[in-house]
Amino acid sequence: MKKSLLLLFAAFCAAQTMFALTIEDGQYYTISNRNDVNLYVKDTGVDVIQLGGFDDACYWQFIATGNAGCYYLKNKKTGRYAQQCSTTTEVNVTMGTAPVEYRVKECSVEGTDMFGITSTNESNTEFTSGCVGWNWKGDNTVQTFAAAEGTNHRSFWKLTLVTPPMVISTSKVYTMSNRNDNNVYIKDNGGNELAMGGLDNASLWQFEEAGSGQYYVKNVLTGRYAQACATSAEVAITMGFTPVAYVIVNCSDQEGKDCFGLTSADMSNTAFTDGCIGWNWRNDNIVQTFAAKAGQNHRSFWKFTELEPQSITAAGYATYCATEDVAILGAQAFKGKVSGSYVSLAEVSDVPAGEAVILKGNLFATVAKTATSDFSDNDLEASTGITADGSQYILAQVGGETGFYQAATGTTIPAGKAYITSSAGVKVFYFDGDNATDIKGLKDSKDLNDAIYNLAGQRIQKVQKSINIVGGKKVLY
Repeated sequence: MKKSLLLLFAAFCAAQTMFALTIEDGQYYTISNRNDVNLYVKDTGVDVIQLGGFDDACYWQFIATGNAGCYYLKNKKTGRYAQQCSTTTEVNVTMGTAPVEYRVKECSVEGTDMFGITSTNESNTEFTSGCVGWNWKGDNTVQTFAAAEGTNHRSFWKLTLVTPPMVISTSKVYTMSNRNDNNVYIKDNGGNELAMGGLDNASLWQFEEAGSGQYYVKNVLTGRYAQACATSAEVAITMGFTPVAYVIVNCSDQEGKDCFGLTSADMSNTAFTDGCIGWNWRNDNIVQTFAAKAGQNHRSFWKFTELEPQSITAAGYATYCATEDVAILGAQAFKGKVSGSYVSLAEVSDVPAGEAVILKGNLFATVAKTATSDFSDNDLEASTGITADGSQYILAQVGGETGFYQAATGTTIPAGKAYITSSAGVKVFYFDGDNATDIKGLKDSKDLNDAIYNLAGQRIQKVQKSINIVGGKKVLY
C-alpha cells in the first residue's frame, strides 16, 4: 500500500512538472505576487514599478535575449522596459526605454508557476542564498531584496500567460475604422470638421498621455487634436491645435475585437453603458456626436489597428525604400524626376515594391496595399549597398540645411537608403523652404543671381569650399 502511494505521488509530481508554465518568447504575461496573487506588477508611467489591482498596465511581454532563461521585460501599455536591479537591497526598480536583460527562473518550491526575477548584472541569479531580486515593498512598489526560494516569499512572483486585449499605447500609432465598415477611416483632411473616408496619409493617429488614464487624440499628418464633444447629439467633432483629454473605452465584448468608444473626458457619462454621447459616423462622412451604448449603436464604435511608428529626421525629411507594395500613412511621400540641376517632385499615395520616395513629416507607418501610383518617371533609386562614384546624391543635413549632397567617391550608400544620380555637375540639391515639391540644384557662382556671403556675414564674389549663404540659404560646396 505504501509503495502504491509513493508511486501515485511520483506520478502527481510528474504531471505537475509536465504542465508547469514554460515562458514563450514574445508572449504576454501578468506578474502577481506570491503572497497576494491579486496584486499585480504594472507600469503606470512613473519611474518606479508599481503594484496594484488589475488593469491595462499589467501586461508584460517577455522577449528572449538569446541567453538561456533570459528576457527583456516590456510593458504593453507604455512600451517601456524594466531597468537594472541594484546590487544592494531595498532599492526601487525603475522603468526606462532601454531593454535590460533579466533572468526569470522557475522556483517551484514557492508554488505552481512561481518565479524569481532579477537582472543579469547580479552575481547570483539562481535565487539561492545571496541572490538580490524583485520584492513586494510595503508601499506597493517593486524593490530589490534578498530572494532565496523557500524563505523570502514576497520575493517571488506568479506568472500567468495571457492574450491581452488591445491596450492603447503612446509608443504606437493607429488607424480607426468604423465598426460597421472597416474600409471607412477617421482622418484629418485639414478642414474644421473631423472627416472619414478611404485609407490615406491623413488616417494615422497617435495617443498622448493626458493623465488619469485619459489621452489626447492627435493626427500624425497635421499635428492637430480632436476637440471636445458637444453634450448634445448630431454635432460634428472639430479639430484644433489645443490638446483635449479623451476617454477611450475597449468595448470588444459587445462590439467585436479591438473596437472602442471615444468621448471627451468632460462628459458626465463616459462608460458607454447607456446614453453616453460619443463619436458616431454621420452619413456625409463626418464624425459627429451621438448616443452610444455598446452592443446597440454600432456606428458609434471604432476598430483600432495598431501599427509601428517609423521616425523621420528632425529636419522633417527622410527617404524610404519599399520592400513590398505599401501605402504611406502619416507623412507626405514624393517620387522625383531629375532634370539637370532641378528635381521635380510629385506626391504619391502608395509605393510599389522596389521603389524609393522622399518623405516629409515627423512620423509615418506603412500598411500593405496593392500600389496603383505610376512610378515610371521616378529617378529616386533604392540602394542595395552600392559604392558611390561621385554621381550620387544622398539626403543629409549640413549646417542646418537639408538637401541631397554629393556622396564622396568610394563611400558606401547603405542598403535601404535612396539616392539621386546626376551628371550635371550639381554640388547640392536643396529644398526651397517648406516647399517639398521644389528642389533646386546649385552648380557654381555663375549660376547664381543672388549675393553670396560667408558665415561671418561678409559678402564674397564667388562661392568658397565651405558653407556659403546664397539667397538667404546655407549651401555647402
